[in-house]
Amino acid sequence: MGRHAYLIMAHKHFSLLQKELLLLDDKRNDIYIHIDQDAGKIDMEAIISDVHASRVFFIPRIKINWGGYSIAQCTINLIKAAIKNEDYQYYHLLSGADLPIKTQDEIHAFFQRENGKEFVSFDRPEPSKKELQRVKQYYFFQDRYGRNYKRGKYILLYLMDLVSLKVQRCFGVDRLKGQKIELQKGPEWFSITHQLAQEVVKQEKWIRKYFRYTRCCDEVFLQTIINNSVYKKRLYQEGRKEGELPACLRKIDWGRGKPYVWTSKEYEELINSKCFFARKFDPTVDEEIIQKLSNYLLQKNLVGR
Repeated sequence: MGRHAYLIMAHKHFSLLQKELLLLDDKRNDIYIHIDQDAGKIDMEAIISDVHASRVFFIPRIKINWGGYSIAQCTINLIKAAIKNEDYQYYHLLSGADLPIKTQDEIHAFFQRENGKEFVSFDRPEPSKKELQRVKQYYFFQDRYGRNYKRGKYILLYLMDLVSLKVQRCFGVDRLKGQKIELQKGPEWFSITHQLAQEVVKQEKWIRKYFRYTRCCDEVFLQTIINNSVYKKRLYQEGRKEGELPACLRKIDWGRGKPYVWTSKEYEELINSKCFFARKFDPTVDEEIIQKLSNYLLQKNLVGR
């Protein structure tokens, strides 16, 4: 049975991150963590104080903005750091607002049984025109204003992008013109094999060339690589949702929120889900669900052993 690498992007609520690490702590796992540069000074030793079985690595910090290329770069940096250390059976990308909702024994057994599949979701068979525009045209300042485009100095940068986009449309700018690729889009969170992880690192220059200065490329670059390669045949459930179990194995509710923050009211729904991970959680919204899930999985893990 192979070893797994957990790749985590965190930027706040570090008490939640500690719980996440505790539930991932297993001799079969290594954990790689990126903490957003904007989070300020962080006590790294305190964050990993409850981790005893897994090796933990913190990668160099960069500033991340929503919708910007920085998220894709951070993802690539995490994969590169892991590949440098070992050939893992699977690489799981999680945020610091996620939790596993199955024990490590259950997770490893599933991935051993489905070994070789790629667990990446696609939103739909084809992206919308608006989604294609986010990649084909240049958003020069997206990585500077992120979600802050209505605040202070960022308003000007946002307006400059709007003007730039109108000019680009007038002149028919299409950065992918002549490229024989079919774009695809889906959630950024994934569980992929070592072979696909290597392919992502190999394609880093190409990814940067065609996805830098775009909007939300973290939801596009991996799906596009897969959609135009042999890895498409290795997708679990062809990359789309079948019943309760989405292809990326994450329980995320976009119907009740953006996404919905899980509460103790959904405890039974979460532990009975067929998914392996859930997002998102927020201790300022409901700390009880975090503690209940932690206690449940830790107790289940003890009974199983």
